[in-house]
Amino acid sequence: MKGYRPSLTFSILASLAFLLILTWLLLSLISFKTAEQDLFAQKREHARIVLSMLLSYRANGNMSSAADIHPVALERVASLSDFAGFVLIDSSGSPMMMKGEMSMPDRRLHEVAGSGTQVEMFSDDRQILYIYAPIMGGGAARLALSLEGELTRLQRSRQIFLAYFVLDFALLLLFGALLLGRFIVRPVRRLLNATERIAGGDYSHRVQVEGGREIGELAESFNAMVDELRRERDEVERHVASVHTANIELLQARAEAIRSEKMASVGILAAGMAHEIGTPLAAIMGYAGMLREELASDPEKTDYLRRIIDDSGRIDRIVRGLLDYARPTRGELVSVNAGDVISEVMELAGSQGLLKQAEASMTLEDGLPMVVADRGQLQQVLLNLVINACDAMPHGGRLDVRAVLAQPDDGACGIIAKGVAESCVRIDVTDSGEGIAPENLDRVFDPFFTTKEPGRGTGLGLALSARIIDSFGGRITVVSEVGKGTTFTVWLPVKQGPGTGPKWA
Repeated sequence: MKGYRPSLTFSILASLAFLLILTWLLLSLISFKTAEQDLFAQKREHARIVLSMLLSYRANGNMSSAADIHPVALERVASLSDFAGFVLIDSSGSPMMMKGEMSMPDRRLHEVAGSGTQVEMFSDDRQILYIYAPIMGGGAARLALSLEGELTRLQRSRQIFLAYFVLDFALLLLFGALLLGRFIVRPVRRLLNATERIAGGDYSHRVQVEGGREIGELAESFNAMVDELRRERDEVERHVASVHTANIELLQARAEAIRSEKMASVGILAAGMAHEIGTPLAAIMGYAGMLREELASDPEKTDYLRRIIDDSGRIDRIVRGLLDYARPTRGELVSVNAGDVISEVMELAGSQGLLKQAEASMTLEDGLPMVVADRGQLQQVLLNLVINACDAMPHGGRLDVRAVLAQPDDGACGIIAKGVAESCVRIDVTDSGEGIAPENLDRVFDPFFTTKEPGRGTGLGLALSARIIDSFGGRITVVSEVGKGTTFTVWLPVKQGPGTGPKWA
């Protein structure tokens, strides 16, 4: 008597149901955790901005002491839907201003006043976000914001997620049973009858298989076809090679899809940054311009203000560069002397104190040819590489920047020069820092990937740099050894004469 075997339809539906439940559980766990982290991160940023804005409005205009906050500014902040409380103490620890239910001073507020360090923390029940900030000249302030809105959004997301799961599960069971019966079970039975008629051979060698009732019957019929299938093995191997090629193409398509998804994430972040940074940056540039006109008779201060305006403009270009990463735009490609750009970057890094801890050197080969690039974007890329190199040497070290003419047989130059240029300009930025772990080398140009401490890096610099260099028709590569240092190399194709160069489209 044959043992009981479940039907193929039941086996497949049960397996799919199990996989669906497992997948939804894992996806919901990851999605909810990610959403919670993102919401709380946005909340912390919102709290920092609100507190910074509040502390900037002083009743007496004195920015060097813990003077009272302007009442109008405090009332506006208190009108926020998530406002929970505000307290301000002076250097002696005495309360100067309190507002809301969460307005009693605590021990940490005095600690922040003494240490001068900003602190962020959640309440034990994660219902309230506290942000502590020191006051210039003594004292400290604490802003409390309610997390009720964020927690409500998370709960609503869980409910929607569960509703989608129930609907998806019901559709799987309904349509799965219909489709399996039509496209799998009945064709398999027809195939079983056909193979029995075609084979009609020896059943002495039997194959025992695990599975549903239909699969077991199919295996018994195919036992008679073993000899014929053996002769087809070579053809199957050729098909396997073809499948392998198709699999490689599929992996490439998957990588491109992942890259597109990362670009979408950068687009969301870039839009937020453009909104949050653009307004205060415009104010900084405007006030600096007004002061430069008023202090035109003081050359030293005028020069300082000019640098403020120039660097503010560079910040504005960086924000726009993030938007360009998500929505690629063609830069103003012109003939650029890479040596001049490198010299400007090193001078800028030195004037801003970036090279205080490093022994820096610059080597430029004589007669470097012109390259086609956007001058401001190329300066941005090289400055970012110099800053990263200095960050990798917090206790000092050696920074070497070198630019030479490379031929097509030199590294990535052969890839970018093929059919485009006869040679490349190679720019190496080498540090003697900590190096990059081998498992991280393939990820350094991914958006949001960073090995820096929280708050010191966004993980966008190298991703944006790679995107910019790609838009020039070049490449950026990295070589690193843990404990010895890292070298980032920028490859730029040499500009050709009329009619012979690349089509910079």
